[in-house]
Amino acid sequence: MSMFREHWIGGLTAYSVFFFLSLAVSISVSIIFGLPFDWNPTISLNLVLIVGCFVVALLFGLWPDVDIKSKSQKVFYTVLFVLNTALIFVFKFYVAAALLGLFAMLPILSRHRGWTHSRITMILLPGLFFVIPVYLEHPTWSIGSVELHDLIDSLFKWERLPDVLLDSLMFYLAGVIGYASHLYLDGILFRLRRTKGK
Repeated sequence: MSMFREHWIGGLTAYSVFFFLSLAVSISVSIIFGLPFDWNPTISLNLVLIVGCFVVALLFGLWPDVDIKSKSQKVFYTVLFVLNTALIFVFKFYVAAALLGLFAMLPILSRHRGWTHSRITMILLPGLFFVIPVYLEHPTWSIGSVELHDLIDSLFKWERLPDVLLDSLMFYLAGVIGYASHLYLDGILFRLRRTKGK
């Protein structure tokens, strides 16, 4: 089993390979076809966003081991505690804080290498990078005051939706790549079925 150090290095290494390959393709296509350098939505040339993506890849490289007492668990529950405290006392987002606390308990309730070590979770969990910006920016997003079908209808008529989703794509990919590095190092990513007794 890979250790904490291998997982954070794995997440950073995997994302570094992706980032530099994507950067090389972006520059090459820009030079050959005369496109602006920011045509590729999978990476950014903004230093803050680049660092953010590397942090996301590192954290998602550690995330699956949050279901067992580990350094990864300490890192995430420290981050979640700080985030929840900010949601309650700084932003006064009580419902968001309650939901974060509720969902933070889920990994502890599962067995080690259960759903947190799933390829499906690897694809779905980073999807929060699409959901949260849409939730925060959508002008009519208000649970309780709008019917669900009206909300979905207004969402698809929202002109900024493609831009918000494209802006989130680089963070989603960083999360998937970091997560995939963890599953790869644990021997799960390419295994077709589980071996009995493991």
